[in-house]
Amino acid sequence: MVFLSQAVLQGLKQRLSGLKILVCGDVILDRYFFGKVERISPEAPVPVFEIEKISHSLGGAGNVAANLACLGCQVELLGVVGDDEKGKIFLELAKSLGIGTSGIIPDPQRPTTIKTRIIAQAQQLLRIDREVRKPLAPEIRAKLQKIYQNILETSDGVIISDYAKGMFLSEGFTAWLIGEARVKGKPVFVDPKSENWKKYESATTITPNLKEFRAVAKFEGLNPDDLEKTSQELVKRFNLEFLVVTLGKDGVFLYQPDKGSQRFPARAREVYDVSGAGDTAIASLCAFLLSGLSLDQAVELANICAGIVVGKLGTQPVYFHELENYFKEGGEHGQNSNR
Repeated sequence: MVFLSQAVLQGLKQRLSGLKILVCGDVILDRYFFGKVERISPEAPVPVFEIEKISHSLGGAGNVAANLACLGCQVELLGVVGDDEKGKIFLELAKSLGIGTSGIIPDPQRPTTIKTRIIAQAQQLLRIDREVRKPLAPEIRAKLQKIYQNILETSDGVIISDYAKGMFLSEGFTAWLIGEARVKGKPVFVDPKSENWKKYESATTITPNLKEFRAVAKFEGLNPDDLEKTSQELVKRFNLEFLVVTLGKDGVFLYQPDKGSQRFPARAREVYDVSGAGDTAIASLCAFLLSGLSLDQAVELANICAGIVVGKLGTQPVYFHELENYFKEGGEHGQNSNR
């Protein structure tokens, strides 16, 4: 396992602060109702939830951007919210983290996507979603394309965060985003939702979880249980530089055409809530790789960041100081090397 000294971490922190990353995707407002359950309703056999607190956080592509901002990167976010109160809350949260919001377009034809979680005694009782899954209107897409081209010029890389809420349902839009970036020599990292990866073709990498990996393998007529051979074929078919598969409790799988496969064991000290772990993984992988770390080191550090975030309740980012504390405490096994 990689171990970084405090001196090396300070150098990494400085390099991260010089990065500007453009996140494009389905933005979601995560809302939490915290309270308690102490009785069953006399009206029906259901618990009575007594609400004590309401909080909001950035979800979807917003959480990817939040993770980058909390690692110290400069971030611009491209996406669509509704022309409503929840959209305003999303924008205020993003601005409070220093995330650039000039690429967030209000669309009066759809509501802001919201995931509301009901939590009592630290347990999630229910999730309520409000969303409209439809392709972007042509005029909204045209606005996003113009803003994207402007921001892309000064960006070091692009993350596409696909939650299948509408941002990437327009024919050819995802391919256009990737093509524009690659022509300008910008790496593109994709967190997929669709099993049809044709629209992600020629990205730098795609980072599915195991369920998504198996779905695309079946869609492509490949063996969903053979990580190495199927990864090799997917990298070839979709012209990727490498493939990263997050395996939950089994860690992370990396495939590189020139080096083959590599596994990284999970680094979570405790698993409290897996919400947003994939967002943390792709954000930190992108940031660490663009900061100059080797791919192996970037994947390992992203794996550690994902391990930190699953120890938190709700959708939350990882802060750079938490990574520093991880190594200050000796990492997973108390290593003392100065790599």
